[in-house]
Amino acid sequence: ALVATSGNDRTIYVYNAHDKREKVCELRGHDHVVESLSFLCSSLLPQKGGQTKPAAGAGASSSWDYLASGSRDRTVRLWSIANDGSCLMTFRAHENWVRCVLVHPSGNHVLSCGDDRSIRVFDIKSSRCLRTIEDAHPHFVTSIAMHHNLPILVSGGVDHTVKCWQLD
Repeated sequence: ALVATSGNDRTIYVYNAHDKREKVCELRGHDHVVESLSFLCSSLLPQKGGQTKPAAGAGASSSWDYLASGSRDRTVRLWSIANDGSCLMTFRAHENWVRCVLVHPSGNHVLSCGDDRSIRVFDIKSSRCLRTIEDAHPHFVTSIAMHHNLPILVSGGVDHTVKCWQLD
C-alpha cells in the first residue's frame, strides 16, 4: 500500500506504507500549494475492448500506480508513480484554485472542483475536459465524493450546502 502527502512546498511525497515506510518518489511540477490527492488503481484502468481488469481479491495486492492531484495553481495533474513520478498529463480548465480531486470508480475520469465554483470531469484517454458544471455552488466548491457504483456525485461548498448530481 502507498501513502501520499502534499502541502505548501508544492511537492507530493509518496511512501510505501509497509514495513520500513520508505519514500517511493517525489512528484514536482505544481506551481502552488497542492490541495488534494487521489490514487488510481491500475486494475481499474480500461483495457483493450473497453473492459477493465478485475479488482484484486481480498489478499491480493493492488497496484496503485497513478495519482491525481489538484492545486492552487489551477491545474489537475495525473502522475505515474511506477515511472519515477512522471507527470502524464496536466488539465488546465479551472479559472481559480482547485480544492478537491477524485478518480472516478471506473478509472476513466478525474473529477475536480474549486474556487471557480465549478465541478469538472476530465477524460483520461482523450486528455480533455468532458463536462463542466458551472456555478455548482454560489461560492467555492470545496469537496466532492462519488458513489461507488451509481453515477451520483456529491459536492459540498463554502455555502454550507451539499448537492447531489446525476452523472451520465
